[in-house]
Amino acid sequence: MKNPKLVKGAIAVLVIGLALGYLMYEAMRSSWKYYYSVDEFAARDAEVGQFKLRLAGRVKPGSVERDLEKAQLSFVLAGSHAELPVIYARGVPDNFGEGKEVLVDGRVDAQGRFAAEKLMTQCESKYKAKLDDE
Repeated sequence: MKNPKLVKGAIAVLVIGLALGYLMYEAMRSSWKYYYSVDEFAARDAEVGQFKLRLAGRVKPGSVERDLEKAQLSFVLAGSHAELPVIYARGVPDNFGEGKEVLVDGRVDAQGRFAAEKLMTQCESKYKAKLDDE
């Protein structure tokens, strides 16, 4: 006959392992989310426009406006061929600025603007090789 304490211990280890695995999966799942470029989104707007999604693009120079009364930031997210107005009403990353590459999570509102719930900037890599002046 098997030791009941050993069986209970094995079951407890299995349950804890499964719980930790699930928590790790959920934590990593949000970083696996596919994103559309502004140009891809513009081409597929009718298909994906009503869903929550992530978009990537560059902040169009001259488009950034801050509404202090509404605590809202608005800017235009630009791709190679398409542009999309974005509104955002949460904390702005320190390295956000015109001409910067950003990712936004959210959905299109009734006015046709992308209402971002999350704004992430893509950091300039300090490891990128700098081009020498020739």
